[in-house]
Amino acid sequence: MLRSPMARLVVMIILMVGLMVPLLMIYALVYDRTTMRSQAAETFQREWGGTQTLAGPVLTIPYRHAWRDAQGVAHEKTERFFLLPESVAFEGTVEPEVRARGIFEIVVYTARLKVTGRFPKPDLSQTRPSPTIVDWAAATVDIGISDPRGIARGIVIAIDGRAVQARPGVTPNGIFPVGVRGFLQDISADADPLAFEFEIHVKGTQALLFLPGGDETVVTLASSWPHPSFVGGPRERTSTGAGFTASWQVPFFGRGFPSQWTTADLSANEGHVRASTTTFGVTLIRPVDVYLQTERAVKYAALFIVLTFVTAFLWEVAGRALVHPIQYTFVGFALCLFYLLLLSLAEHIGFDRAYALAAGGTIGLVSWYWTWVLNGASRGTVMGGVLAGLYGFLYLLLRLEDYALLAGSIGLFVVLALVMFMTRRVDWYNLKLGTQE
Repeated sequence: MLRSPMARLVVMIILMVGLMVPLLMIYALVYDRTTMRSQAAETFQREWGGTQTLAGPVLTIPYRHAWRDAQGVAHEKTERFFLLPESVAFEGTVEPEVRARGIFEIVVYTARLKVTGRFPKPDLSQTRPSPTIVDWAAATVDIGISDPRGIARGIVIAIDGRAVQARPGVTPNGIFPVGVRGFLQDISADADPLAFEFEIHVKGTQALLFLPGGDETVVTLASSWPHPSFVGGPRERTSTGAGFTASWQVPFFGRGFPSQWTTADLSANEGHVRASTTTFGVTLIRPVDVYLQTERAVKYAALFIVLTFVTAFLWEVAGRALVHPIQYTFVGFALCLFYLLLLSLAEHIGFDRAYALAAGGTIGLVSWYWTWVLNGASRGTVMGGVLAGLYGFLYLLLRLEDYALLAGSIGLFVVLALVMFMTRRVDWYNLKLGTQE
């Protein structure tokens, strides 16, 4: 029975199913470490600043309108008129930095931006309901900043030749919920188009996004970070190992919301939801996320165990040698420990070097063990070569990303064809394994 190919195949299948338990435990460990990294990033974001979305500015003008009801009772209500710029331009740099929280690394940045643009002349004549009184003295310029904790220094808005100090808080406008605002105080109904200019230094984590706030919005960024992921399709971009430059130009029709509106036009959060879908900008990505790469590698673990066991079984078929199920189990555990080594090393020395060390150690251990199992150094060398090919193939799959499925499918087809070719003359009905009958 022990020398029956079918019986030994059944035993191998049971062993492979049993090895799924440690693999699932390793997969859960990868998930736990990923969660810990995310928690560390969230803690750091609370101190430094999260993903930043910049919006506006918006010119906000309060007004009151009065009416009488059917009983002749007078009523008055305060509304607000919101006006976006004719044009707005953001230009500046994104200075990246990798910060560590324990063994976890987080990409942060400081954006230093100069913002220029112009508001059209405010015209409330078409506003409905018609204003009774326009409170020009309470007009504000609101700037949206999704995480104000990241503001690195005070913001002074130069508008129409006057310097206005920005303060925390914005008037709810349906476009952005938080930010800063400056009180204009002496704007009047006869105001000409209002030119504005200010600088903003803001700290954030990973991504810097913009809301198209003008009839024409232009953003130009430069950074030394070599791995950008652009959001919204920049008009021009360059990316090299020394950094990137990118520029976006979003016209009125690409914005998706009007140039002016009032609080009466807003429904609950509708404006903000529409606006949030039009953001664009850049994300500073880590090209090799050790947890994502390890997770992808673990997904191929079952396939690796199957291919290694099939290779060992072919030795039994061709070499008339018996391999004990315990010996299969030891080899299977060695293959499982590869992923644990990969994860633990990658957290400290990076994925590429961790992969080389973990794969080299696993190949060396199994090759040495196989030499004693089959009583031959050449057989151990061949097994080491097979494992080296498998781990090289896995590394290729992890690096290909978009083409991993195609490469994996072709690779498996080639392996299956090779096994079928090597066993094409085997008489499975009369095959007996081992050197003794």
